[in-house]
Amino acid sequence: MISIMDPVSLVETDKIVELVKRLISTPSMSGEEHRLVDWLESYFKYIGLYDVERLPVEETGDTLVGWIRGPEAGPTVMLNFHVDTFNAFEGWETEPLVPVVKNRRIYGLGAHDMKSGAACILDAVDAIVKSGVELNGSVLVTATTDEENWSRGVHALIDSGVLKDVDFCIVPEQSEMGTITIGQLGRHVFHLQFFGKAVHAVFEGGINAVVDASKVAIAISKMGKNELGYMREYRKRGSICVTGLSGGGTDILVPEYAELWIDRHILPNQTVQEAALQIHEVVRRASIESRYKLTWDKRPTPAPTSYITPPDSKLVQTVTKNLEKFSGRKVRYVVETSVADTNHIVVHGGIPTIILGPDGGNTCEANEYVEISSLSVVTKTIIRSVMDLLS
Repeated sequence: MISIMDPVSLVETDKIVELVKRLISTPSMSGEEHRLVDWLESYFKYIGLYDVERLPVEETGDTLVGWIRGPEAGPTVMLNFHVDTFNAFEGWETEPLVPVVKNRRIYGLGAHDMKSGAACILDAVDAIVKSGVELNGSVLVTATTDEENWSRGVHALIDSGVLKDVDFCIVPEQSEMGTITIGQLGRHVFHLQFFGKAVHAVFEGGINAVVDASKVAIAISKMGKNELGYMREYRKRGSICVTGLSGGGTDILVPEYAELWIDRHILPNQTVQEAALQIHEVVRRASIESRYKLTWDKRPTPAPTSYITPPDSKLVQTVTKNLEKFSGRKVRYVVETSVADTNHIVVHGGIPTIILGPDGGNTCEANEYVEISSLSVVTKTIIRSVMDLLS
């Protein structure tokens, strides 16, 4: 007779801490994820996942797939985490790749984004398999690469067709305890090209493309917050930032060409076309002489578009119930300011998705950390939510 246990009872904080430390100590900066993917492939098999598969991703590490197989007629829950991190920034007080436990926190590169979340998924899956519990559906576990860059890893997942029967997705990206991220802004990168007229620098009659680009850059930086949109329910605003300006050089010429790059995060109730019209209007008000051209989102993958998973959906309500149980807090729904693989999973994969991850700080900065007390809460919430969604 097979002994069946409650998988929640198998969760041990010390074990999750060791997993976090193991993941931190294995470098996996974007484009250099190969070593950690190799380890994860072995670990997927070690904790009992079936049909473990690597999906090749150009110029970066492979995306990884593994299954807990259940009845084919049942639903499927995907548990997803990304493997890569940013490079270490200046200002670390410890070695970024040497995890340090201090004041009930784990410090290290990627501790919060999102190696702690990865550890929660790995421990949750291990507990479900070891418990012997029978699920009325399947669990798909995916580890994606290139998330901090172009999200090519998650598009390898989408393009493979493996997501076609997935009904729900939970991603333990960094979070504030007691919150569930049900939506995110979309990110679009605009490119303005300015075409002036070159003449000798001491002569009149030229059109200075660099000066015109600078005028537009200043005008964009002075855009009012109300112009960028506001969602009162989630107290969330759109944003705009000039991220690059170039043109001209040391030649004795009025520069005839310049270009400007603009980062624009838009709300779920806005479109990229509306954002483009705003930029056109800013250029018009700047009264430049140069001709210009506006394009956007020239990238190897589709732009991460904004989304909201309905608060009254089965996924959100199931996770809410379990997070409140294990955290002892009233759950608050948030719309995240920036973007992640989740935008692509929802918009291009067509899967209802929420973010529920460990608490921490200094995310993607020096001295990044995760709160140890949040690890078991997230892991238990994932386990119980998977069981409920597959019941």
